[in-house]
Amino acid sequence: MKFQIIVSCLLWIIPAMVQANPCKANFTTLALKTLKKDNFVIESPEQRNQTALRLLTCLGDPDPKVRDGLVYEAISHWLRNASLSDSTVKSMFELLIDKLQQPSVDPLKFTQPFAALVLSEVLRVDRITPYLLDTERQKAIEVSTSYMSHIKDYRGFDDKQGWRHGVAHTADIFLQLSLNSKITKAQLNQLLEGIKSQVSPQNSHFYIYGEPKRLAMPFMYIALRGEHSLKELSSFLETVIDPMPYENWQSVYQSNQGLAKLHNTRHFIYSILALSEQSENPTIKALKPKLVELIQTLG
Repeated sequence: MKFQIIVSCLLWIIPAMVQANPCKANFTTLALKTLKKDNFVIESPEQRNQTALRLLTCLGDPDPKVRDGLVYEAISHWLRNASLSDSTVKSMFELLIDKLQQPSVDPLKFTQPFAALVLSEVLRVDRITPYLLDTERQKAIEVSTSYMSHIKDYRGFDDKQGWRHGVAHTADIFLQLSLNSKITKAQLNQLLEGIKSQVSPQNSHFYIYGEPKRLAMPFMYIALRGEHSLKELSSFLETVIDPMPYENWQSVYQSNQGLAKLHNTRHFIYSILALSEQSENPTIKALKPKLVELIQTLG
């Protein structure tokens, strides 16, 4: 009877363990170390493609050496060297979009930020060698901007746990999309709204891990596309520095939430100005006086 109880308990515990760390259900520690040691070289194309898809089960692994140093590096390496089949890249796109679209079940909140980071690499492939349908690019726009606007976990780096960095990783998706010539002006406008949604978080968080610059990068490349007039770009930036819900920027100094809003907004505009310094693009050069004006408004 006692043996039956133990067996019954194991039948409940083992699936829970697998669900808690699906990476361990797909790879042994030795297999992951060997993959890293071999510099991600897998001679068999079939095995390489299967491994790439299975590695997506490790996006939420609690070990940063697995998430960042192995999963992201391996997939990025294979994608940038055109080492994966078209069907594998398409499957990765669908799986990653699904991870961003569905409510997170990862208690440590690693999976979605790293799904965003890897998706940026998958979308880079489409920018260089198009493989997505127009409807799929639109889905990428809708899912990534929705995910960006709903981010509430602003943890960046932890000495033991490593990176999460959800805002920055999603900004990397925006960057790849903004560089894609098949993305329309209407879709670029959706990306701009996605950027604006996180210039200043609503919970008194002060960005300290480079998020404003990562948000500024896709804005810059959207501006460089030349599809928006100087007036349109200036108007967008005006909405970004709107002090609401505060009466004006002088009234933000009475709370941490107000100070965070000033800090984050100011750093976003400063990042754009810094990125524009070396540009000879006429639109960017024409935008500089507006950026200086906005900085003076922010104080």
